[in-house]
Amino acid sequence: MKMQSVLKCVVACAVGGLLLAGSASAQFNGQTLVANVEPGPSGQITAGTSAARCGNTVLVGFGDSDSSFKNSFDGYSISSNGGKSFRDLGVLPVSSADNFGFGGDSLGFSGGPDLSATGEVDLSVACSNSNTLYYSSEFNSSNMPDLCPGFPICAAISVSISKDAGASWTLPIMAATGSIDSHQFRYPSIAADPANPQRVYVGYWEQNGSPIDSDFTFSDCQGNVVTEIRVASSSDGGATWTPHIVDHVCDLSSDPERNGDLAGPKIAVSPDGKVYLTYEFRPFQGPAPNEIRFARSLDQANTFSTPIIASTDAINNALPHLGVDGSNLGSRGTIYLTWSGSPTGNSTDVLVSDSVDEGVSFSFQRSISAGSQAHFQARSVVTVDNDAQVAACFYETPGNSPSSSSVYSYNCATSFNKAASWTVQRLASSAPIGFDAVAGDFLLQNDGFFTSFELQNGSGQRRVFGQSADR
Repeated sequence: MKMQSVLKCVVACAVGGLLLAGSASAQFNGQTLVANVEPGPSGQITAGTSAARCGNTVLVGFGDSDSSFKNSFDGYSISSNGGKSFRDLGVLPVSSADNFGFGGDSLGFSGGPDLSATGEVDLSVACSNSNTLYYSSEFNSSNMPDLCPGFPICAAISVSISKDAGASWTLPIMAATGSIDSHQFRYPSIAADPANPQRVYVGYWEQNGSPIDSDFTFSDCQGNVVTEIRVASSSDGGATWTPHIVDHVCDLSSDPERNGDLAGPKIAVSPDGKVYLTYEFRPFQGPAPNEIRFARSLDQANTFSTPIIASTDAINNALPHLGVDGSNLGSRGTIYLTWSGSPTGNSTDVLVSDSVDEGVSFSFQRSISAGSQAHFQARSVVTVDNDAQVAACFYETPGNSPSSSSVYSYNCATSFNKAASWTVQRLASSAPIGFDAVAGDFLLQNDGFFTSFELQNGSGQRRVFGQSADR
């Protein structure tokens, strides 16, 4: 499959990357403690954070552990006053049964690569009203042999649901499953449909190492390992799910657009129900560049467009992110796409591009905060509030070649002119990289934004904090 880059320039191209402060831009207030994070049985739980707001209800998900629930690593905290204060409610429920002697179920990501290396987040939260909350995560189960015939343990992407603003949760519901001997599932990204709250979508990464399965589904892969980007859709509020393939690559493929890796899926839904997905393609063989890809569905994820290439300026782990304008203003429906790239070669910037034609094309990229000094900016997240203001948060460290000892600041930028210019505010001078999220009010009842991120105290205790911004 040969993909083409579809770009167009808008007025913002002429002024993109400026740091001119708009007088109406939001300012983030002081930090609020969201939760203290407990280390897991084998050290720290690294899963990232995710945040969602519906009215005055704010849900923050994060990797955590609880000695009373040893097989769940999905922590959560709830605010009922728009993020002014939080109640840390522990971890999500999961069955402790071990019906077949293979160790029982496990919810959440309890180990693996440090997020400072990959930055990809293994959990995602969303909401459709102030009471209905969704939490998507990794899940392993040995109690469902009917879902994985021939092998006792299933790997899965799961969704847990609360109907009472986080007071109680369902046990994990399977959105996608496969036998753990040949399938891996990672990096869920969940979103509800503003046009129909019963419709919910999860984008995710799946790797299939079974030659038989690969050959059957993808004849072009000739039995080699297949990596896929998929979307699971639900039309009944998350009770049942149907998976859909968006893109795939293969080991040893002769097609340069297939020979590589896919990473960092992020999903968003437009105010009229269109489903958007972005992710990164990283080729195995040079000199082909990394690509930021984008696909859309106009029929509730039943089919997806052939992915377009929004940019070829992307670092490894560029981690693209999407925000969609749901306001009732003239900019309604505008898509904002952010990621990390190095347009000058001297610095790595958070780049932004927008689409005003429902994802058919994207504007030329520009830097949110270029500056004159060499720097490395990464792990951007982006969202839009009810009056079309845009917020993008990211990490930054001096120099363009960070090391394991680099110190990162955490910053949020806001724009009130469709991402043409930005006001940047530093929220923390030192923060562990890769744990941030930003959200506007899904119900469009409140101005401004809420961002969550992690900090560590002098003894290394991990803590999740939040900050709100209102005009």
